[in-house]
Amino acid sequence: MKIVLLGTSSAVPTLTRGLSSTALVREGDVFLFDCGEGTQLQLMRSGVKRSRIHSIFIGHLHGDHLYGIAGLLSTLHLDGREAPLNVFGPEGLRVFLNAAFRTADLQFTFNLNVREFPRGYRGRVLDEEEFYVEALPLDHSIFCLGWRFQEKDKPGVFNLDKARELGIPRGPLYGKLQHGEKIMLPDGRTITPDMVLGMPREGKSVVYCLDTQFSERSIQLADKCTALVHETTFGPDAIELARDRKHSTMADAARVAKEAGAANLIATHFSSRYDGRQIAQIGDEAREVFEKITVGRDLLEIEI
Repeated sequence: MKIVLLGTSSAVPTLTRGLSSTALVREGDVFLFDCGEGTQLQLMRSGVKRSRIHSIFIGHLHGDHLYGIAGLLSTLHLDGREAPLNVFGPEGLRVFLNAAFRTADLQFTFNLNVREFPRGYRGRVLDEEEFYVEALPLDHSIFCLGWRFQEKDKPGVFNLDKARELGIPRGPLYGKLQHGEKIMLPDGRTITPDMVLGMPREGKSVVYCLDTQFSERSIQLADKCTALVHETTFGPDAIELARDRKHSTMADAARVAKEAGAANLIATHFSSRYDGRQIAQIGDEAREVFEKITVGRDLLEIEI
């Protein structure tokens, strides 16, 4: 599983930073969080396959997080996509998409499943065999959802030596045990998964908090996560501006990561007032609060 930062700028693009979008790639499937202007170009530059996009999650309806989705969906249509596509976001997202495609009279080649959530919504939005995604409101100037991608716990490591000792023949019975099923051997003995599997392995989690000021809800969403992708729009020189606009400083994000017990913080969504050198310096200062900070840049890949 890896994270690919497609765009790390806030509000407006710069010559080196595109607008907000982050891809989570897992088992070949792509989960796209936000879709700012230029996202599909960044997908091509990154090598992340747009054909493998499983779901798109739009946190809020500010343009720098949204205006790239119409172009991307149009391209997927031109590609002849047939697989269904999920799009999740706040109420109003469907109105935006309808307005974008009404005059073009575009009839998609695939089933576009748009699911909207009302103000204050919290809960599980996607639940599949190996993972789920849940949403929680953040604290921004408009209704904004944060997302948690959570792998479900995996079975423990299969103990081949133990299986041989128990006389379990190679083949399908191994697979059944690994999937949590008990089996019966030809001699009548019942074998349960715990007899050949180690302790369950905890699933990994990626939390996406854009946009928000410092919030207890961010800490709740990020509880003990593997990786926290958090907006870090401003540095210590613009604390009051961050408060006025309901954004976070890098130090705010570091505090969220620390209090949530996150394993890693990935900083993104930087104001255009800062260049790369300044952002790196702000990151160094924030490490006094939380050490494991990765300062993002466009097209950076982070293994999870």
